[in-house]
Amino acid sequence: MPKCMIEIEGKTILTRLIEMLTPHVDLIHVVVGYREEMVIDYCAQHHRNVVLVRNPDYRTTNTAFSFAKGAANLSEKVIYMDGDLLVSPDSLESFLRAAASKEILVGLTDAKSENAVFVGCEEEAGKLIITEFSRKQISAFEWANVVTGPANLLADAPGYVFERLVSQLPLEGKLLELAEVDTAADLVAARQFVNDLASTR
Repeated sequence: MPKCMIEIEGKTILTRLIEMLTPHVDLIHVVVGYREEMVIDYCAQHHRNVVLVRNPDYRTTNTAFSFAKGAANLSEKVIYMDGDLLVSPDSLESFLRAAASKEILVGLTDAKSENAVFVGCEEEAGKLIITEFSRKQISAFEWANVVTGPANLLADAPGYVFERLVSQLPLEGKLLELAEVDTAADLVAARQFVNDLASTR
């Protein structure tokens, strides 16, 4: 099934993302591709406030293309997030406050997932400045699959979002507290992440 439809502690990842974003944004676009009918039906039942955007070419395109479709015809700054993320609400709020004064802000997290895209950073005046993305050069941080920027940031971009961001480097990054679900081991860690969040609130 689409990863956004995985239930953790009785709530889908998609619902968790929508509920977390709703207080902070005016409009949520959910880009659907693989098994789109499942996500469409689910949103029709539970999230009628979102806009569904189809990517019928999902088999031959990657995340940058889906992002561009989701942001088409928008003019203001947007936030892009993968649909397989569990994010601490406080962490997201801090990220969005910082993003308000920046053209582009890239989400980072502690390197922990099995399929990490590592991020090379330098610290300047208390800020993390991203100098590279790499699948081989292990570092303390990884790409969090979250970025804010202009709606046309990924227009006509092939491949993955981070690959387009390479041409924009150096960029400022900010740490997010999150878990990403790519593998079975990631799912185990994500469940623990949700339980830990619940115990601290």
